[in-house]
Amino acid sequence: MRKAPVFCAVMALLLAIAIGGALLPDREKSELENRVLSSFPAFSWAGFQDGRWTDDLETYAADQLPLRDAFVSVYMASQAALGKRTTEGVILGKDGRLFDRTDGWKVRNVERNAATLQELAEKTGLPVYLLAVPSAAAVYPEALPAWVPVADEEALLAAAGEKAAVIPLLSALTAAKESAADSLYYRTDHHWTAAGARVGYLAVCEAMGLEPLKEEAYQDYPGFFGSYYARFPLPWLQGDVFRSPLEDGLKLAVAGEEKNGILDGDAVAGRDKYAALLYGNHPMMELYNDQAPDQTLFVIKDSYANALLPALSRHYRRIVAVDARYFTRDIVEAVKNSEGDAVLCVYGLNGLSTGRAIALLPGL
Repeated sequence: MRKAPVFCAVMALLLAIAIGGALLPDREKSELENRVLSSFPAFSWAGFQDGRWTDDLETYAADQLPLRDAFVSVYMASQAALGKRTTEGVILGKDGRLFDRTDGWKVRNVERNAATLQELAEKTGLPVYLLAVPSAAAVYPEALPAWVPVADEEALLAAAGEKAAVIPLLSALTAAKESAADSLYYRTDHHWTAAGARVGYLAVCEAMGLEPLKEEAYQDYPGFFGSYYARFPLPWLQGDVFRSPLEDGLKLAVAGEEKNGILDGDAVAGRDKYAALLYGNHPMMELYNDQAPDQTLFVIKDSYANALLPALSRHYRRIVAVDARYFTRDIVEAVKNSEGDAVLCVYGLNGLSTGRAIALLPGL
């Protein structure tokens, strides 16, 4: 009889969830997991017979479960309480800092991507520089659990340097963290912060012969929970403060459409605030600064570049930036048509090590 109240409570909870699921409208996106949720699958006899429809229905039911985000967070908390420190490739480190697993990174991917950049330099006759952004694990190794295997990022960068003109960055970041007032990487996200991007900016200036300008003004936006948090949403973790540069006079065009400033107001109001920078990632975008010297910089990028390009735009009248993951046109032709003075590749070492988007660019 003593089990009866517990049984009734569980049944009441399940009934409430079922009623809630029936009455509440479907959600299009999970802010916690930063992904689009499944919609109700269209029925077909063929799909029913081979099991596809029932599989889709199961996925839909799981995605649209009322209080799903709360259940996910509670489950992750219970796993962490039992000693689990990794989930979906994310590592829980000291002081609430999250890291990416790097032990699966491949040197052959780095070499192929870097060799492609050298080929681009030969085909365009322009200087091509590579700014490979290391992971937070390489800059803050003291915050990692002692047992975690990690990639030798110095060796990966050295391999890239044998194929392309690599701008030294890891040593600069490691040195800067000792005196930096802010973390160089977000604690809940894989991207570098404005402070980290500033170190990258200074490294680019030194390598490309630019006179560094004073640090720009910023606007702070608290409550940023990034990509790592989406995979390891522990309820006690504190959000980061997202810092966006205030660059007056810059114009941003995406697919020929001029945007209202360089920051997406809708995205910065959500959880994944880094996606607000330059309105996210696109096959091609252009930054204009009428007050800068009359030069053009061509950039091959991933999302790490979004925190860096506003500062570089103070040196170039025009920046043409293509995202190697989405750009499908001939890259050699695009560089030549831009009439650029130099090419800069700003790419996370994680992307260089785990994929070949640069090596697969058309035209190379």
